[in-house]
Order: sequence, then C-alpha cells, then structure tokens
Amino acid sequence: MRDLQPGVVSRGIVGAFIGLVVGAIVSVNVVIFAGIEDGYEATITEVFSENALVAIAAILLLAAGPIIGVLIALRERPHS
Repeated sequence: MRDLQPGVVSRGIVGAFIGLVVGAIVSVNVVIFAGIEDGYEATITEVFSENALVAIAAILLLAAGPIIGVLIALRERPHS
C-alpha cells in the first residue's frame, strides 16, 4: 500500500467541497432552465411532480459534484 503524500487528505476535502458547490449551482440551473414553475425555490418533490427526468438529473449532478471534485483534486501530477 502506498503511503499518503502530504496534503492529499486536505486536497480531497477541498475538492469535495468545491465539487459540491459547483454541483449545486449546476443542478439549480438545470431546474431553472427546464422551466420548473418555482425555479430555484422548488423542492425536489415539486420538481419530480413536474418533470421526473429533470429531478433525476438534478440529483445525479448533486451526487456527482463532490466525487468529480475529489477525482480532479487527487489527480496524479506528472513527474518532470
């Protein structure tokens, strides 16, 4: 097993937080762009009742944001 390099955990946490923020922003914009009646004020139940596909996309974006953020943050740097 590899030893953790300094800063790996903190980079992962920062990546997850930034990914969560970006995922939330994109998710809300998808809901607004889809024309859901209450826009950003709509609950997930209201979004499901108007358009289930948009609700599923919003949930997937919220879940994928932190995962993608961590993957990007922990990417191996090329050795020079």
